[in-house]
Amino acid sequence: MKNPTRTGALAAVVLAAGVSLTACGGTTTASSGDCTPKHQGVQTVAPGKLTVGVIDIPPFSSYNSGKPNGIDVSIVSKIAKDECLEPVYQQATYADAVQSISGGNIDLAVGTIDATEKRLKAVDFSASTYLDGMGIASKTGATTVADLEKMGKVGTIDGYLWVEDLKKILGDKLVTYPSSVELKADFDAGRLQADVDAYGVQVLQFKGAQGVTVSLANDKPDPRVGAITQAPEAAFPLTKGNTTLKKALDDASQPSAKTAPSPSCSPMRDSRPASGRSPQSSTSSRQADFTFFSSMCNVTW
Repeated sequence: MKNPTRTGALAAVVLAAGVSLTACGGTTTASSGDCTPKHQGVQTVAPGKLTVGVIDIPPFSSYNSGKPNGIDVSIVSKIAKDECLEPVYQQATYADAVQSISGGNIDLAVGTIDATEKRLKAVDFSASTYLDGMGIASKTGATTVADLEKMGKVGTIDGYLWVEDLKKILGDKLVTYPSSVELKADFDAGRLQADVDAYGVQVLQFKGAQGVTVSLANDKPDPRVGAITQAPEAAFPLTKGNTTLKKALDDASQPSAKTAPSPSCSPMRDSRPASGRSPQSSTSSRQADFTFFSSMCNVTW
């Protein structure tokens, strides 16, 4: 589910290039006890551990008072197990995740973080995991940015790629929040007429909510908002230059035929890097990417 303004997912921070690999604390080099890593020599900031920043954006990831859960957390936990690493989780935000990675404090971050050119100056990214669609939740059936213009207060999360464009269009009517939790609370309390968040988040957040509709703004693109004319691609940001960890993450996003879940239930529906995907996709294929976590996959939150 934001632009160094959360530019895909982070606050507007342009960071210097990340730490060199000499700052990495350790590697997995050989079998340890009865565990043999899938990839030899995976470098991490702390020996034997995979340190992960967790951003609160259910159902993808939630720090959950020190008991992290969510789709991305499950994926990274499996990767850590495959590489004989102990996963260590730290709470993170879109404002500090990239800085924590480039500063050598964590290995990677989870929370549908979009790969952008600015972020790529500070960190590397794994192969793409999701398309990051813009959702509109409302009680008026709003489906477009033009519909938002007719409303009073509209809320979204600080740092999404669409925030700056929406500010130009909506002005003071746009209210930003640090996470989906605060955003939804104000919408539920009636302080907002629309909740603009990652479509994938909203499908589950508002499942069964009486009188609330959730629409995918990307289905009716507005040329004024770049993030809905071409949906951003989320991935896992990691330490700049850490090719060993990137290889492990990329390989994990391409499950084998034996272990792969049904395509309709796999979050890794198209694991090609952003440069490898066609920028144009049909509405039906975009919908499939945005709703992989639906009831078909038995995901609950």
